[in-house]
Amino acid sequence: MKRVKTVKKRKVKKRIFVYIFLVFLGYELSFNLIMNFKLVHSNEEFVKCLLADSNYHLLYEKKADDLVSKLFAKALNVNEPVSILENTFHYKGDKVETSYVKNINNDIIEVENPSVYIYNSHQAEEYQGQGLAAYNIKPGVMMASYILQDKLNKEGVASTVLEDNLIDYMNLNNMSHAKSYEASRQFVSPAIKDKAYKLIIDLHRDSVSKDKVTTVINNKSCAKIIFVSGLDYETSDENLAKANKLNAMIKEKYPSLTRGVLTKGGAGVNGVYNQDLSPNLILLEIGSQHSTIDEVLNTLELLAPIIAEYVNEI
Repeated sequence: MKRVKTVKKRKVKKRIFVYIFLVFLGYELSFNLIMNFKLVHSNEEFVKCLLADSNYHLLYEKKADDLVSKLFAKALNVNEPVSILENTFHYKGDKVETSYVKNINNDIIEVENPSVYIYNSHQAEEYQGQGLAAYNIKPGVMMASYILQDKLNKEGVASTVLEDNLIDYMNLNNMSHAKSYEASRQFVSPAIKDKAYKLIIDLHRDSVSKDKVTTVINNKSCAKIIFVSGLDYETSDENLAKANKLNAMIKEKYPSLTRGVLTKGGAGVNGVYNQDLSPNLILLEIGSQHSTIDEVLNTLELLAPIIAEYVNEI
């Protein structure tokens, strides 16, 4: 009788051990799956999530780190991302995926080929971002590019932004900051080859004092813009004409918004800025290191309709 009880106890212990092992194994698997679960899969998505509420406010609510909050935030999508979150362009080989924009009546229009291409030769250029420091976020020209993309799409002008990380590319290839235009050329050249872009924008920010790049329009503080056009290549007249045209359109509506067109050529300067790749390529600087991302946003809200008007005239 005792032997039977002993055998039963051993079986019970084994079962308990098996159950504990299975629970532990399930916990480990679940933990690993949860830790590897990403609500945002790229820097681009993260930046776009910062531009909540249709880009009128640069808000990013600091969520609780617990799993329940994250899962509910993902399911409910409380802060709806900007309209381009799911409608952005991605290159796959030589193919540009179909995207969508909305016209003035809020109708969705399918677009196979974007009209505007935006990139940043100096991706590390930053702006001031009051309110974002707590989240260790430093807004810069890449964020400005995505804001411009969203604004243009809302104007019915399909646009795309270069998403590749030029900084990583330069670090891997031991390229100094002076080689930035060589680095961006490696990505921009194949991207725009045989594509009918009506406008290609290399978006930068300047490095001057606050007073030189700030103006007030419609009771809002805005970051001034300036065009830079190289002279050291054969077709420079064509690119300069495009910059002058856009500058004149901006000056007509908002005289204080533009600082004009700066031409550069000769010894000691780049003089090309990859503008030899296309007669439609312009270099546009918005604000400076002292400008806030809010001021840049205010500028882009004024600028996007003008760019749309320019593109539609071509």
